[in-house]
Amino acid sequence: MASCGQKYTLTAEIEGFDDDTVFVNYAPVSRFYDLDEFYTDTITASNNKFRYQSPVDEPVLAFIYQKKEGFKRIDGSFYYPQHKYLVLLLAPDDRIEVKGSLHDYYLAYEATGSVFNKEYSELRDEYIEKMSQSVKIELQLDTLMSNGGAKGLIRDLFKKRNKLNSLATAAELDFIRHNKHMELAAYFLTRQKLDTIGKFYEDLTETARNGIFKDMLEHQYLKFQKYMRVKEAKEHIVVGNTAPDFVLKALSGADFSLSSIDDKMIVLDFWGSWCGWCLKGFPEMKEYYKKYKSRIEIVGIACNDTEEKWKSAIEENKLEW
Repeated sequence: MASCGQKYTLTAEIEGFDDDTVFVNYAPVSRFYDLDEFYTDTITASNNKFRYQSPVDEPVLAFIYQKKEGFKRIDGSFYYPQHKYLVLLLAPDDRIEVKGSLHDYYLAYEATGSVFNKEYSELRDEYIEKMSQSVKIELQLDTLMSNGGAKGLIRDLFKKRNKLNSLATAAELDFIRHNKHMELAAYFLTRQKLDTIGKFYEDLTETARNGIFKDMLEHQYLKFQKYMRVKEAKEHIVVGNTAPDFVLKALSGADFSLSSIDDKMIVLDFWGSWCGWCLKGFPEMKEYYKKYKSRIEIVGIACNDTEEKWKSAIEENKLEW
């Protein structure tokens, strides 16, 4: 009786789903880029139909696919092409309805119940059949690469696959150009290359930028800004020139500048406590440092790490530089 009274966020009927397990990978929109991996639910399709209730009290992006539709690779692993995914924005109070059909290399569907899902499914329908031929090529590549196939053929197939997969990127970019006021345009922009994000971020209307995808957009725009700083820095890092100066916090907490060392050869070691190969190199580095420390200085720069972890790694490995 309780089940009969349940109003589901999503109701779907997909011809070809039959009676099978359905996987739901989802992430709250506000934490989309903060998660190490998406959350996963499993539900059951019965006679091509299934229902799903939004798992959290905030909008989520859900990627839904059928268990049996994975392709088995030569090495035994499974390949689930995104061409066979349902991609949906689900809010707790939504009543999304989906109807579709499963094909050999793609899933065709139409979603109603929200502007985002309707517009997304309609745009996807324009390119998905042609784009899905990249799945066939991916399987060809798996066979060729596992059996030592001709490198020239493999290279040509890679190019052909990538060109087909770029159909979605091109269609989404065109949508952004003509719909700068829409939240779907904001979502599509998060999926573009960093240069494109930098070019179109300010072109979106304030409503689109500050809408449901605000956190995702700002995360990607920050990546663009970092990318530009790196790009600009590379122009000043030239073999034969003096290295650009920088200031970072030392182990003691005091500021350390590269220019404070002026009488020794300097080795910059970019490392992290999470990097096995970095840690593996420490014993040999310590030998050379002991032998040549009157002539060289090693400056270790912990990357993508927490202060607690990199300090602990320095203590455990007894690093003296």
